[in-house]
Amino acid sequence: MGKTLKDLFLAVLNATLILVALCLFLLLTLANRANSLTETFAEHLQIVAPLQESVQTTGAELAALRADLAEMKNQSGEDSSATMARIQDRVEQMEAKLADMQGSLAELRAAPNRLLDHAIQKAGAQAVISVTRIRGCVPADDVSPPS
Repeated sequence: MGKTLKDLFLAVLNATLILVALCLFLLLTLANRANSLTETFAEHLQIVAPLQESVQTTGAELAALRADLAEMKNQSGEDSSATMARIQDRVEQMEAKLADMQGSLAELRAAPNRLLDHAIQKAGAQAVISVTRIRGCVPADDVSPPS
């Protein structure tokens, strides 16, 4: 009876250690995926930074153009007033487009948070699939991601 209890205890200990090792492996895999996602997001943010600077520069140029047009309007006669009005309308349209671009940039800056949430959910789904395969010894083709 003592030998049976000893063997049973060793079997439970062995199974526990195997489960702990499996959990550590899954945790390490998840951490590696999170690190790669973080690096990818950092690269995407570096791409957005020059675009944001370009938009800001364009905005400053538009403001300077508007000031120059106002100065020209004060200096010129009534014949060019219609032309100046059309130019000012075009400048206003460009400013509206610039405002839209700035809004898009704000959305892009917020996107990594949404993308990270999506990636975490997807990694969780993959972990569930992996555990399901291990638990049921089901081939990879038979397991589909949970809805």
